[in-house]
This record gives sequence, structure tokens and C-alpha cells, in this order.
Amino acid sequence: MSQVSSKVVELEISTNCPIGCPACPRNIYDKKLWNTGFTDVDLLKKFLVETNYSKYIFCGAYGDALYHPKLIEIINFMIKHDKSFMIETNGSYRKENFWEQLSKVNWNPKKHVFVFSIDGLEDTNHIYRKNSDWNSIIKGIKYLISVPKDNRPYMMWKYLVFPYNVHQIDQARELSKKLEFDEFKPYKSLRQYDKLWFENEQERRAIEWI
Repeated sequence: MSQVSSKVVELEISTNCPIGCPACPRNIYDKKLWNTGFTDVDLLKKFLVETNYSKYIFCGAYGDALYHPKLIEIINFMIKHDKSFMIETNGSYRKENFWEQLSKVNWNPKKHVFVFSIDGLEDTNHIYRKNSDWNSIIKGIKYLISVPKDNRPYMMWKYLVFPYNVHQIDQARELSKKLEFDEFKPYKSLRQYDKLWFENEQERRAIEWI
């Protein structure tokens, strides 16, 4: 295959995710339509070698790249081949040894971005990101940020703003500084939600801007 050059490409390498966001397709559509498991590593490596995008983005619509069992191998391969990439994750439930291994990767903050999508604080993040685990998220953040700044990925806290968490933006921004994130980025969620996606009207009103 000839080299392909373009701006960016988004790769979905996993349909695994432990949390249950109401608007996620995996929680709306029949599992048989989307549950394909994990991208084959050899196939992915072949694609990476034969393409030359300016950035590879791991931000799945049906899963979270963090749960691919060979994610660290994939990351090391991309770094070896001088690929720029961004990983976006909810950050929950990975074990301490995973984060320890990830912190030892040869990161370059100019080429590698790690985004934690956290929509609230300890008492609210779980309202949209159902079943998320605050303690394991913070543990992962601390492992990566413990690495000297020149050897860790560029760290971003992405904060979707909903009615339930709008009052916590300033607190979250201050926490991001305390944790030593490189950037805190709030986005107002303007998505329209189907009422069938929610357990009740109260839950919908907490999430959707009406």
C-alpha cells in the first residue's frame, strides 16, 4: 500500500467500556450491531506503517481505547515509528500496574496527548458517566502526572458542561491545576437527547439543556 498523507484519522480499536453514558451508541443499539471486540494488533501496525497522518486519534464512539489489552504495545509501536497521537478516555477501573507501565512509556508532550474526559467532580461525574470510578481515575492521572513534564504526554482534562455540573466548573479548573494538568477544557453539551435513553425525566433534565 502506498503512503497515505492527510490531517488526522480517528481509530476505534475497542468496543469495551465499563461505563454507561446515556447517549453512547453502545447503550442504545443492539449489541450484535457494534460489539466487535478489539482491533487486531498486527493489522493495526500494518495500517500505521503504511499511513502518514499528522495525528492519530483514539476516541471511540462505541468503546474506549484504554481497555484494549495491548494498548501499551500499540503506544510503544507508534512512538517507535514517530507517530503523533491523542488518546481520550473516561479513565476508570484500570489497575495500578497498568498505569505504572503507562507512566514508563517514552512520551513526548509535543507529539502525544492524553485526555481524561471527566464531566464533574467526585460527587457528580457519575451522573452522565454512569458507573465511572473516581478513585481509579485520579490514580491514573497521578501516575502519568508524576512523570517529569518533558517525558509525559500533554495532559488535558476535557469537561462536558451539563446542567448538573455547570456550577462546578471553577472548582474543577482549580482541581486540574492542583493535579498539574496542562489544560482544562470545558465544552457545553448541546446535544439533543431522546427521552428513551434515560431512566426518568429527572435524569434527563440533569443532563440535557432544555
